[in-house]
Amino acid sequence: MKIKLKLACGFFSYIAMNTMAVAIDCTDESQLSAILKQAKISYSTSDLVDCKILPNQPNTQLIAYAEWRSEPHEPEVGDYILSLISWDQRQHKANDVYHVKEPLVSDAIALESIQLDTATYQLNSSLRAVGLRLNYRGYSQPNPFSMQLLDLYDLNNKRKILNSLIVNQYRAETDTRCNADIEERRSTLIMQKTQTNHFFDIELNGKIEKYEMYGTEKNCKKLKAQALQQKFILI
Repeated sequence: MKIKLKLACGFFSYIAMNTMAVAIDCTDESQLSAILKQAKISYSTSDLVDCKILPNQPNTQLIAYAEWRSEPHEPEVGDYILSLISWDQRQHKANDVYHVKEPLVSDAIALESIQLDTATYQLNSSLRAVGLRLNYRGYSQPNPFSMQLLDLYDLNNKRKILNSLIVNQYRAETDTRCNADIEERRSTLIMQKTQTNHFFDIELNGKIEKYEMYGTEKNCKKLKAQALQQKFILI
């Protein structure tokens, strides 16, 4: 009787462990490589990745993976090919893979990282989009530049809904020490109750700040700051 009880307990423990929802650690190269292999993608340290659990599907982890594709004779020139992998944490398998056709451009303004955005982009009663933020940076010292773009994807129908919306931006003209003319832009998106073409409208609220820096490296001061508000509906 005791033996049967132990066997039964062991069996149910095995079932519980194998149906447990386990999130993937995308910083673990061995775990990530195994998942990518299911999606027929080869892992490389030159690629970009981010992972997040979908709030409306708590057993599904979305993996955004951007593969670097260089030109044949110019290894430093190329772009990224994006795949969105839906990973079932209970079944431990890739349920779906969306290979995005449009490449992610990376040139003089380099794509440094990608970030999944799982905010509530409920575009209609049946469609909740997933966001991907693209972080770009330029490396000119006299003209520093960075920006963040937002794309929205419909995973069910495998299509891009919003393309390259600038949500944050920083640019400057500087003497590389202190003196500079600087412009910063920060934006937030707010879902609306009104609809256009069967999609809920999205309002963009932006704040633009322009200012100057003047002085020396040891005594650098901010002057002539101007703040502007920007608001419009995305169509």
